[in-house]
Amino acid sequence: MFERRAYMLDVSRDRVPTRDTLEWLADALGALGFNELQLYVEHSYAYTGHKQVWEGASPLTAEDLRWLDRACEARGIDLVGNMNCFGHMERWLAHERYRVLAECPDGAPALFGSGTMRPGCLAPTVENAAFGVALAGELARAIRGRRLHIGGDEPFDLGEGVSASDVVERGRETVYIEHLSRIITPLVDDGYEVMFWADQFRRDRSLVSRIPNGATPVVWNYEAPSDSGWMSLLPPELIDRLGLPDDMHLGFQSHARLFIEAGKPFWVAPGTSSWNTLIGRNLNAAANIADAAAVGTSCGSPGFLLTDWWDNGHFQPLPVSLPSMVRGGAAASGAPIEDDALVAGRIDDLLGCEKGVGALIDRLGCVGEELGMVSPNSSPIFTSLCPTGIPGFGEPDPEAVARGVEVLAEARERFSQPIGGPRGAVVAAEMAAACQLAELGLRRLAAKHGLDIETPAAREFDEAVRAQRAAWLLSSRPGGLDDSIDKLLP
Repeated sequence: MFERRAYMLDVSRDRVPTRDTLEWLADALGALGFNELQLYVEHSYAYTGHKQVWEGASPLTAEDLRWLDRACEARGIDLVGNMNCFGHMERWLAHERYRVLAECPDGAPALFGSGTMRPGCLAPTVENAAFGVALAGELARAIRGRRLHIGGDEPFDLGEGVSASDVVERGRETVYIEHLSRIITPLVDDGYEVMFWADQFRRDRSLVSRIPNGATPVVWNYEAPSDSGWMSLLPPELIDRLGLPDDMHLGFQSHARLFIEAGKPFWVAPGTSSWNTLIGRNLNAAANIADAAAVGTSCGSPGFLLTDWWDNGHFQPLPVSLPSMVRGGAAASGAPIEDDALVAGRIDDLLGCEKGVGALIDRLGCVGEELGMVSPNSSPIFTSLCPTGIPGFGEPDPEAVARGVEVLAEARERFSQPIGGPRGAVVAAEMAAACQLAELGLRRLAAKHGLDIETPAAREFDEAVRAQRAAWLLSSRPGGLDDSIDKLLP
């Protein structure tokens, strides 16, 4: 059993849950054996003096966090703030007021290929470190605990702009760890245990010894262990920019190797694999969670953090993550569940709904993985509607596509009927909308590859968007809804 069994919810990729949804989530986490909830924010917290950034996003407020903190405490759960103040600052740097803080104010080189992407990384300056510390301190003060996650992952722009000459002279790793330390050290001195993402430590052994005292690295990896076949399909420049280990197909063993060899304590962070999917990627998630638990347990890791990211607009509803939440909570508690029927039953219990709904939700989460395609960090069903920038590989199997269309149509019909339970109407509407979009995505994918499947009509797309809008508002705040819908290809 891991001492800390945490679940992280991304509330920054357009969707911010209502209080009712957050209260249900706290109940579910308590029932599943989690003892920590982290909420990841970028622009979706109402920081004082920064209204321009969060205006229109329906952000969480300090009062929201104080309320949730009390609700979590009553259920034996610690609420922990989780944020970013280095990379992933696109929503801040989109505004002229903050653009001067950017590493690449005029745009950063694309992850692979030609072109540019919008600036997302703050320049590693003393002033920007103080800016990050101020944001972190404000978020932390709204919560009773003394632990805080400050992000620090994927500073893709670093060394491409303001810090270019410094990186050439002293090395990217040195510039990175010095700036991270400028953020961590004042917070540790103020009595906080500081957590940070460890992806920048996957290749350089020297960085591990330079981690400030009082800081805990969190090793994340969201792909299940496999043979190396799919890895060879990724563009080499993408692998380099992402800083991936050469043997990343081995899973957490490769991502955490330097910490293991150095004897440095670290947390493991698998994922629900629900993002960039619409309906889930449960086969990958189950193996990824089991891998994280096995490696973390063997190394005596103090914490297990199940991450639920909402990349590219968060179209999937929260119930899509339930199979992974059940498997993650069980694995972190030292009693993994390998029987899918038991997982389905736990979902039914959490929703208080009719028997069979949990099995259907879990089954839907496998449809995109049965098409005979490889699509890292996403499902080809989703990327046919909303390109993620990371390519998928292979050709869809015609029989698997036909089965998938049938499963999705049957699921839509099932969720058009009452399913019971206090949240039954919300869950049914959300799942029906997700299945409607997924069916269109699968049919569009099939048409792209020349399969004999009817191409979605514009009318069907409009109907699916209306259903998605209506379902969203049953569990989430309105801010971000338009931004999310705008990410869909018409």
